[in-house]
Amino acid sequence: MATTLRTRKSQNIYRKYIDTLDKTVCEFCKFTPKSKQVLKNLKHFWIVENVFGYDMWDSSGVIEHIMLVPKRHIESISQLNPNENQEFIDSLGLYEKKGYSIYARSHSNSRKSVAHQHTHFIKTDNKIKRFLLFVKKPHLLFMK
Repeated sequence: MATTLRTRKSQNIYRKYIDTLDKTVCEFCKFTPKSKQVLKNLKHFWIVENVFGYDMWDSSGVIEHIMLVPKRHIESISQLNPNENQEFIDSLGLYEKKGYSIYARSHSNSRKSVAHQHTHFIKTDNKIKRFLLFVKKPHLLFMK
């Protein structure tokens, strides 16, 4: 079964955006301290707002979805150097302590839409949906 994390409307907006991207340029390598998405500028990473965040995670509504993105273009966590690795672990611990769930797709995962490694920090409302209906085609997600 496919995992759905966005409503149909959110997914359609996201897909239209993805279709407009220049696939020869990494979107995450474009971040600067002045980028609108950048919330925090660390030494080796950006903390950025996910402008196409998930609507649902772990059967709960999402209230905030941010990402930890290496400033250096890498595809896998295994490519972090020791200094980056320490900042990565420190960031995971800090945001997990603040109530965020942490998720990163493997570099070989077919659902990964950006090849640049990024780790999702997802804060939910902790209200488990009692009713979920998902239809793959056409994409439809209904929650209550």
